[in-house]
Amino acid sequence: MDNNILPFKIQRLVNVIIEKKRCTLEDALQYLYSSELYRQLSSESSSLWYQSLSNLSLYEMLKKEKLSKKHTQNVDSTELLFQIFCLEKYKNYKNIPADEALQIFMKYDVLEYLQKVFETLHTQGERYIIADIQAYINNRKQRK
Repeated sequence: MDNNILPFKIQRLVNVIIEKKRCTLEDALQYLYSSELYRQLSSESSSLWYQSLSNLSLYEMLKKEKLSKKHTQNVDSTELLFQIFCLEKYKNYKNIPADEALQIFMKYDVLEYLQKVFETLHTQGERYIIADIQAYINNRKQRK
């Protein structure tokens, strides 16, 4: 998909998401931009780049991806408690509202990271954990 066409395709897809999910523009954008489908749409090397799919077809692909991800996201209650602990401590460290901290965690996939490193990171002290989260976020910012 040509980079000049991508915004138009995204706009139409976001409109479909808003209509089908009955959500806000912000929620629709978050839903799309946090998906593998978006990464594929925006990548010239992806096979989706060359396919001309309807907006409804793209929406169905997106919905299946999100549903599949939901089924595979079984978070142990101890890990969930740790993720919430980290979010709260990060929020306090940065002196920002919880929703802003959550947006940062979502944007940089921090919750997934915390799930992957839970076994080693949960044994560390609060300062170390916050420093590790900040280093992870900084690393992700540099890659984007």
